[in-house]
Amino acid sequence: MKKFFSLCAVCIIILSLFLASKPKSEKFGDGLLNALKGGDNATYTVYVFFKDKGPEAEKYLLNQTALVTQRSLERRAKVLPPDKLVGFEDIPVFGGYVDNVAAHTLKIRHVLKYVNAVSVEVTKGQIYDIANYDFVKKIDLVEKMMRNPNCDETTVENDNSPVVPQSDYPLVDSLNYGTGLTQMSQINVNIVHNEGIYGQGVMVANFDNGLRNRNHEVFTTYPMNIYRQYDFQLHDTVAWKTTASHGTNTLSLVGGYKPGKMIGPAFGSIYLVARTEVDSFERPIEMDNWVAAAYWADSLGADVVTSSLGYLTFDTGYPDWTWQDMNGHTLVSTIAATWLQRHGVVVCNSAGNNGQSTSHNTLNSPADADSILTVGAVTSTGTVASFSSSGPTTDVPPRIKPDVDAMGSGNYVATTGTTSSYSTGSGTSYSCPITAGVCAQMLSANRNLTHMQVIGILKKFASNYNSPNNSIGWGIINAKTSVDSARKLDNQAPTILHTQPFTSTLVTTAITMKAVMKDNGIIRYTRSGEAPRLYYRKNSGSGWSAYTGVTQTSVNRDTFYFSIPGSSLGTQVQYYFAVQDIALPTAKITTLPAGGSGINPPGATAPSSAFSFLVGTPSSVSGNEIPVEYRLFDNYPNPFNPSTTIKFSVKESNIVTLKIYDISGKEVASLVNTRLNAGTYQINWDAANFSSGIYFCSIQSGSFKDVKRMTLIK
Repeated sequence: MKKFFSLCAVCIIILSLFLASKPKSEKFGDGLLNALKGGDNATYTVYVFFKDKGPEAEKYLLNQTALVTQRSLERRAKVLPPDKLVGFEDIPVFGGYVDNVAAHTLKIRHVLKYVNAVSVEVTKGQIYDIANYDFVKKIDLVEKMMRNPNCDETTVENDNSPVVPQSDYPLVDSLNYGTGLTQMSQINVNIVHNEGIYGQGVMVANFDNGLRNRNHEVFTTYPMNIYRQYDFQLHDTVAWKTTASHGTNTLSLVGGYKPGKMIGPAFGSIYLVARTEVDSFERPIEMDNWVAAAYWADSLGADVVTSSLGYLTFDTGYPDWTWQDMNGHTLVSTIAATWLQRHGVVVCNSAGNNGQSTSHNTLNSPADADSILTVGAVTSTGTVASFSSSGPTTDVPPRIKPDVDAMGSGNYVATTGTTSSYSTGSGTSYSCPITAGVCAQMLSANRNLTHMQVIGILKKFASNYNSPNNSIGWGIINAKTSVDSARKLDNQAPTILHTQPFTSTLVTTAITMKAVMKDNGIIRYTRSGEAPRLYYRKNSGSGWSAYTGVTQTSVNRDTFYFSIPGSSLGTQVQYYFAVQDIALPTAKITTLPAGGSGINPPGATAPSSAFSFLVGTPSSVSGNEIPVEYRLFDNYPNPFNPSTTIKFSVKESNIVTLKIYDISGKEVASLVNTRLNAGTYQINWDAANFSSGIYFCSIQSGSFKDVKRMTLIK
């Protein structure tokens, strides 16, 4: 009996050791299981998914802008509940997990926080090592490859040429589209440009094979505003280490500007440039790059993604997908595109160049994604290009693809030969960026539009709206009617922010006032009739003059600067601001202080109150008597409405500051900031533009400081 139990114990130990050493293949996806049936000499690129995001992950949610930019939060707020703008998916992947996995890899490719995974290059043995970690949830295949030195990509010498900063104004020549006219005029982009709408304020991300010729005249004549770039293959912060021209072609179509040659729809937009494609091969890892770029673009706040890329078949030795997989939820690039649109990004992707089929779709991923703009191509005469891919998708119910179309045959594009070389080319790769540029124009006109509103408007005003089909979709887009529709949906007036810098000054020359003026669309400050205004009037003792309006002297993003001409000592000056937007059918007007009206120019009818200041010093009230001490007297009257007199004494010549603060401690007015001789002075504070409440008057001169409490009751 003892021998029997001893034998059983040995068997149990052996079985336990066997089970402990057995590879945890239950964590492997079907694609990986099939790939592992081959030889042991292969190298694999896999996704390693983690069970959680490590200890104390929730603490990251306390600081949203540490996870994504404020711009990204504002875009997400259009489609997500206020308490769901960030979530688990935005929390970084736990560094401890990444470090442990990295010890068993050839290379970490991408850390993908939104799916809580890393993509890595590994051997077969390393896959089993990684699977033994308890924190690993699943491992699945990106691609399996045999190392081939002939497929290693070629890199080029770093180009350190400076990027020219963008100016505020387009060049003041008439917009001459040159050879690129037809591709713009076919969809009325030129008419939208005539309205002063160039995609200003909108961030567009271009996914392609990089920007080789960034000093091309099409990017430097009106300098393209490239905010950020990244090479997802080389993991480099520049995206021009490529020998191919496709990325240069597509970027010139969406945002290039060279009058007499070509002009893109959105030459005034902000750009992200992502290199996701590798020129020397066609492999599944390019989809991995696309996914990483999608999450990168979202976190930076991209409004529009233009992707002239597609994935279906790959180089020999790599598994292909088929038309049956174009169902909106199978390929990782499709899933990432869907994720982008759910977070408010307008995704434009080329349909593909596989032609038409009467039996099934000819799409490439991610063109099959739901609620994105899949863009087909037409010729200059408006007929469907023979190569343009068609739908429908294979999910149930099937969805029509493409969604819309633009010119993609014989397009005029910038190339990489020289800084002034151009060529023509065809493909849905070229119709896609044009469409993305129109989306940027729409958002420039009304940034409150959601991605679904942009898509819906484009379809509604496209040429085949009444009978969409899988050849041309809803038809050729119309930029003019789409942008006008966006303007008609604008129900939000502009805003003006201004803090009055002083209520008295010794400056008798011109004085500059600044105000932040914002709108959910653009403010056409280059048009004299519509430009924002500062209105001022003066009283030198003989009564108030009429208001005079002046336009801005300069603009820095949303900050406008205005100049009030010089005044003699003793002059009272009043002023207010006005701005109008581009809403249709009538522009909306805002004045500060509120209450003004009128458009073209904005605010010609003045509000009932205004900002005011005195040009001069506080008046002396003590004759030749020299005070023996510094003193701040109680203001009178107190409480007051709307003005009160503040009296103070200075016992010796010194710099004196007299400031007003609200109950929160914020400075709201600076009444005195100058050198005064010994004496007793008084100054009037007009609080007509302030709300009722408690205020504090603070004086400082040398080491003397004092504060008095004042009450404004309206």
